[in-house]
Amino acid sequence: MDAVDRRTFLRQVGTGVLGASVCGGMTGVEGLPRLSSAAAAVPARVGVFTDPGVRAAHGLDAERVRALLEKAIAAAFSTRDAVLGLRAALREGDVVGIKLNCLAGPPLSPSLELLDALTGLLGRAGVPTERIVYFERAERDLMKGGLPVRHEGQGPLFLGHDSPGAGYEPEVEISGAVGSCLSRIVTRRIQVLISLGVLKDHNLAGVAGSMKNLFGVIHNPNKFHDNHCDPYVADVLAFPAVASRLRLAILDGLSAQCEGGPGYVPAHAWPFNGILASRDCVALDRVAADLLDRQRKVQGLPSLEKSGRPPRWLQTAAKRGLGIADLARIQVIRGGPGA
Repeated sequence: MDAVDRRTFLRQVGTGVLGASVCGGMTGVEGLPRLSSAAAAVPARVGVFTDPGVRAAHGLDAERVRALLEKAIAAAFSTRDAVLGLRAALREGDVVGIKLNCLAGPPLSPSLELLDALTGLLGRAGVPTERIVYFERAERDLMKGGLPVRHEGQGPLFLGHDSPGAGYEPEVEISGAVGSCLSRIVTRRIQVLISLGVLKDHNLAGVAGSMKNLFGVIHNPNKFHDNHCDPYVADVLAFPAVASRLRLAILDGLSAQCEGGPGYVPAHAWPFNGILASRDCVALDRVAADLLDRQRKVQGLPSLEKSGRPPRWLQTAAKRGLGIADLARIQVIRGGPGA
């Protein structure tokens, strides 16, 4: 990356420079609102904003990335700007945890420019950088994605579950067919959870979006990939500790991939040049599946369904009241020629 070079980014993280829901539907643990809008009378809302100009000669244009993120979040919350939406979703003193997806490395991981923009946006919504925690399964995953590991100090933290004081709960919890020990970052350290995934396919689940990203909050995700991850993706979302904290789901689609995921396969990657956001991660992933199928058609590939990787866990989640999977009931707010 060049627009925000890594050395500058790491220096900003170290000095704290980076940074200066009303969620429809059910209520979760301790009365906190849940991400789902399935019980609401209004459709789910998904913001999809693209800008080909986000790619400058030197790399990503950080200001255009920020503008895309703010437009997508404002659309997700149906507010005139993103700050108002986030303020409505947060309480004073909340610690915000952002689950990242860095499995594919820098070409297909959340960009530093996007993290910079999100940190700054949260800061404007009243969340100081010391109450922001970016996390992945392990520290090596952060480093693979070109991100720092930071356990303490000013600025947002960057943790893995192998970081000091992190790890998993000692007791197994059950959600549907999933039995797992949950992330202590989620259960003990944060009050608000944001899923920040990538717009890409998955060789088993079909879509590696905002919901599949949450496999990173359980200790044994390798056990839950049979039957194209159905019902397991829905089951992980349904854990009370997850559902009650989840306020927002974001997909980095600046670079996207429609085949060969979750790893990076250049032949099937394309510059979608966009960012997606929703309070309903089921709806978000349904829209993502549609976008992936469109690109698969462009590349001469069969649909996810015909390729034997239908994301049926979306319908499972919808049937359980976790969100909306029917495109006819999803209001997609688009902006830009690629959306």
